[in-house]
Parts: sequence; structure tokens; C-alpha cells
Amino acid sequence: MLFKCMPGLERLYHYNRTNFPRDLLAGIVVAILFIPQSMAYASIAGVPLVIGLYAATVPLMIYALFGSCKHLSVGPVSIVSLLAFTGVSSIAPAHSNQFLELMLMLGLMVGCMLLLMGLFKTGFLFDYISPTVITGFTSAVAIIIALNQIKVLLGLSLPPYHDAVSYVLVLISNIPEANVDTAVIGLSSLCFLLLLKKVVPTFAPLFVIILAITGVHYLNLEQTGVAVVGAIPSGLPALTINLPSVDTLFMLLPIAGTIAFVAFLESYAVAKTMNAKEKEKLDTNQELVGLGLANISSSFVGSIPVAGALSRTAVNDQAGARTNLSLLITAFFIIVTLVYLTPLFYSLPTATLAAIIILAVAKLVHLNKVPQLMRTSPIDAFILLVTFFATLMIDVFLGLLAGIGLSIFISFFKRVLASSTKRIPFK
Repeated sequence: MLFKCMPGLERLYHYNRTNFPRDLLAGIVVAILFIPQSMAYASIAGVPLVIGLYAATVPLMIYALFGSCKHLSVGPVSIVSLLAFTGVSSIAPAHSNQFLELMLMLGLMVGCMLLLMGLFKTGFLFDYISPTVITGFTSAVAIIIALNQIKVLLGLSLPPYHDAVSYVLVLISNIPEANVDTAVIGLSSLCFLLLLKKVVPTFAPLFVIILAITGVHYLNLEQTGVAVVGAIPSGLPALTINLPSVDTLFMLLPIAGTIAFVAFLESYAVAKTMNAKEKEKLDTNQELVGLGLANISSSFVGSIPVAGALSRTAVNDQAGARTNLSLLITAFFIIVTLVYLTPLFYSLPTATLAAIIILAVAKLVHLNKVPQLMRTSPIDAFILLVTFFATLMIDVFLGLLAGIGLSIFISFFKRVLASSTKRIPFK
């Protein structure tokens, strides 16, 4: 019974020691990628960078024990971070104490929703959502994230994002106000990342971070207006339990529901691909339970909502991971970083983090699928484009809602039409 509830524990119980060298190597490699990513995605969520590192520890360990995919790397992801920031900042001022408290409660609510859906075995409901909804949504969100990071890359101070067109116009008109030193660091980081990705793709972010920290520290560029991440607290996260009031519960409910939906679909798509490659069955409801518990634990360690990440999962697989022990090893090395290494990141320029984010989210834009869909399935292409433009030009939550509503309506209409066609008697 215990193994049925905790498939990861069963894998560890029957662990083959010959797999350890591969799991160890993969765990270390993913940790090297995970550390800059977790800090970058914390910045998207508008929380202190150390909170991103917290989200890369306990939630990953919990998923490794309760999830049904042995390769899925759970932690901060760009899309969920943006949704969390957009939703919570509409209720409380960004970066305030209330904002942070609501963010922790949001993770708890997301986790409870996913856990309940798994326990009540509602995984089949996701079959009614067209994959093109997520393609259109993630493509738009990736562009929004990139646009928001350009101001950090160039050292600009701009008003909050409302829609793509007006934001691009404001961005262009403010380029002369860019901080030259920051812009040089940001654009150089972007160029180095692009070059190193071709040679050492996994280690590229780490190399660029080391170069940027060294340059800023020894050239004393912080004095010229270059923004750095500053002091990051050392040590392990404290156990934090914040239960929302009834009013807060209702305020956060639509935000939590949206994030739960997106977090699961993104995680499920990656896990399904990995398990198909390994010829292993993926238990949808167990995935809901595993991801739900990971989000609950993230809230308890004072962190943000989490999901499965495509890039880290792919690296984990390519580095030779054989079991979920690699995930636990990754979490262990990030804990070591939290305890001993955070002072090293003081001089890390935020422009370098922005460059890492821009390059990471660029992979999420999949508009190249539209021409093929136009030929093979015009309806799916229509759903993708409606979701994409509604998200990009109106609102991330309304855009996703429009895509889901349209997808369910078309799916229901097709079923009714098919049922009516079957009833027509042949003469």
C-alpha cells in the first residue's frame, strides 16, 4: 500500500547500485543548471532570489517520492512564476510583505487543488483540453516574460506590462535612457550564452554567471549603477504554515485554479514524453498527487508554486539518470549551496539573470506549428491563435480562459455532431 502511494520510494527500495554513478552525475549536472534557473524564476515571481532556491529543494524531494515519473525535475518554472506574480500583484503591492504572504498561501492552495483532483481521480478531465491551448498560451507568456526582462537587460525603468504593442512602443522610446554598463553586461551575457550553448549547453549559464560576477566585482561596476542581486541569506528554510482567511481564499481561488491547471498540464506533458521514451506507464492521478504535495511542501518552506520543467528534465535524462535518486541528489547539492555558497552570488548582475531568462523562455515559443496546423487541422490552429493573441494583448488569465472555453466548446460540439450523425438512418 505504501509503495502504491509512493512509487518513488518503491524505486529506491529496489535500487540497483550499478545505477548510482549515472544518477550521481545527472544529479550534479542538473543542480548546476537548476541554481541559476531557480533564482531567475524567483525574480519573475517578484520574490527574493533565495526563495527560488528553497523551491528547488523540498518540493523536488517530495515529488521524487510521490510522483510517477522518475526523471521529472520539479521546481520553479517561468510560466507559473509569471502567473503567480501577475495574480498576486493585482491584490497586493509587488514585493511587499503582504505580497509574499499571499504568494505562500497561493502555493498551498495550488497544492491542495492538485492533491484533491488526484485523490478524486479527476485526471481524465484534462483529455478534453486541446494541446493547442497550452501551445498558444505558453508561446504568448514566453514573449511577455522576454519583454519584461528586456528592461532589466538594458537597465531601464518602465511601467508594468499591459499589452504587447504599447509595451514595445514604450520600450523603444526609452532605449536612450538605458544604463550603458548594464546594457553591455546584459547583451554580452546573452551573446556568451548563445555561443556556449553550442559547446557546453548544460554548463553555459554557470560559466556566464561566473564571468559576470567576476567582472562586476573586480571592476566595481555596482558603483556605476549596475544592479546586482545583493546579499542572499544562507541556511535552510524555516517551516512556515500560513492558512488563508476566507476572504483571502476567495481572492486567490481563481489565480490558484489557473496556476494548478497550467502547472499540471506543463508537468504532465513533460512526464508523459519521458515515460513514453522509457516505455513506462504514467499514472495521471498519481502525478496530480505528487505535484500537489510538492506545491504544499513549497508553501511550508516559504516558497512559490512549482511545476515540472522541460529543460531540466531533458538534461537529467541526457546526463544519464536512471532513477529518481538523481532528483534527490540534485536537491542535496542545492541544499549545500544554500548553506555554504550563497555569499558568492552577491555581485551577480540582474542583467545576466535577465539574459538567462530570455534564452530559456525563447524555447517555449512554438508559433512555427501554426502553418502546419492550418493545413492539417484549421480548428486547432484557430484555438491556438485565439489563445495566443488573447493572452498577449488582453490578459494572461483571460487568455487562458478564452482558450479553454473555446477548446471545451469545440470538443463538446464535435461529440454532439458525431452522436447526431450516428443516429441518422441510412436509406
